[in-house]
Amino acid sequence: MKRTAIFVTAVVAGVVALGLIPSFTLFGMPVESVDIFSELRPEDNSVEETVEYIADFNQLEQEIAHAEAHIADTAALAEPIPVRYEWIVSSAPEVRAPRLRSGDFEQMANVVDFEDFDTLSTTRLDRFIDKLASGKPVRIAFMGDSFVEGDIITCDLRDMLQSRYGGRGVGFVTADIPFATVRKSVKRSSSGWKTYSVMKPKEAPEAVRENFFIAGYLADGRNGATTRWQATNAYPSLDSCSTARILLMSRDTSRVEVVLADTLRREFMIAGDERVREIYVEGCVDDLRLRLLEGNALCYGASMEGEGGVIVDNFSMRSNNGHAIFGTSASVNRQIDEMLGYDLVVLQYGLNIMQQGQRGYSRYRDQVCNMIAYAERCFPNAAIVVVGVSDRWIKNTETAKYEPIGSVDALTSYQRAAADSCNVAFWNTSRVMYNLGGMPAFVSNGWAAKDYTHINYAGGKRIAKAFVESINLRVRANLRERERADSLSRELEARKVEQIRISSRPFESEADSNHVAMPLVAPIVVESVDSQEEM
Repeated sequence: MKRTAIFVTAVVAGVVALGLIPSFTLFGMPVESVDIFSELRPEDNSVEETVEYIADFNQLEQEIAHAEAHIADTAALAEPIPVRYEWIVSSAPEVRAPRLRSGDFEQMANVVDFEDFDTLSTTRLDRFIDKLASGKPVRIAFMGDSFVEGDIITCDLRDMLQSRYGGRGVGFVTADIPFATVRKSVKRSSSGWKTYSVMKPKEAPEAVRENFFIAGYLADGRNGATTRWQATNAYPSLDSCSTARILLMSRDTSRVEVVLADTLRREFMIAGDERVREIYVEGCVDDLRLRLLEGNALCYGASMEGEGGVIVDNFSMRSNNGHAIFGTSASVNRQIDEMLGYDLVVLQYGLNIMQQGQRGYSRYRDQVCNMIAYAERCFPNAAIVVVGVSDRWIKNTETAKYEPIGSVDALTSYQRAAADSCNVAFWNTSRVMYNLGGMPAFVSNGWAAKDYTHINYAGGKRIAKAFVESINLRVRANLRERERADSLSRELEARKVEQIRISSRPFESEADSNHVAMPLVAPIVVESVDSQEEM
């Protein structure tokens, strides 16, 4: 027993000692620091000293103007500083857009549809739906709080959309975050970074504080800082990614290494500049690693994706009621939007500000309006959807039983009013949950935590399904209109051909010569789409 105790003590001491050794390079190979307690360490849920941002549109306009002027100045240089660095290992396979027909979509009942308050004849949401129906690639930014942390909702939303409309990969994943979390849609391991949150800007140096992206987390690294992103097979379309985009900022010259599957390596010398840079990689990028070899750089993260189809980026920040968007850099957001190209921005917030029995949320309505305006300037080509707050129950301290918080419908109405006044779309999450039995049913079915506030992956799948059904409903309507227009066009063309044939027929008799071909004036009857489908 004494020998066993000595042996156990030695093993524990050795493992602890390993955890004290920093990451280093041995014979050109990276050796990472060991942390065997990482999975046992509780998550840092602290939100102390967070900053309540307010919208500053003057600063927003100044940032965008400064960025545009800087881009123009650098473009005029004899040797312009590159913004994009490419590594083509193998060409991405050509992907055929799925050919969609309205008959591919089953008739859907009880769908909670989008309420589109846009006043244009063709709304921004219409344009997004049209791109989907046309088989063109689309990118979605899903911004939210802890309700979607860990890729809840968005992992199933992504899977369902990619299964229907094509596309591969998890999309954008940050380089590092300052707390432990689990995300089944991607594996990420990182070391050597100092990571900051837009929710706690006072902890970040000024060079970091003024360069946050909507992802909310920014990793500041020097020699040896490393992040590895690995695709998982949790969903069918997560692997076999053919494209990767690494987004970083290097104000001074730095040297970085990109590694694929521990075998293929490529170094990039990043010239110093204040613009966001993109390292674009084509090949098998299911196992991607970035390592900073020299200098200092800020890394936003990487996107693992395929050619074409749908990409869904999860941008979740716990304890954020949406105000954190005002702490991000409008210039950075616009630059990354020009690289990635967002077609839809989803704003899912409000869970953190609900108070028991509160009925008035006019101040929050105004904040949502500012969030919408801010997002519109940062992502000018994207449709915007405000997602209503979810159902929530709280524990009665006297009876120890859970009961409705009593303010879900009130807050939802103010969120809807904000969407209405800003001419964007709205989607009612609580209505979806009510249709499924509300939060009590979610808890009893194992779809939500027993705090009666947060859903889990199983609950997220139900909400994702309802959101996709809302999209499919509009895509189906779009396709039916196209098919009807195509049918009418073909019928008109056939009538023209027949008219030409009759008018050019040779006269066979004097009677025929006195006959003048009359134009076809019979009315064109367009049957209802439902009748056509039945035929």
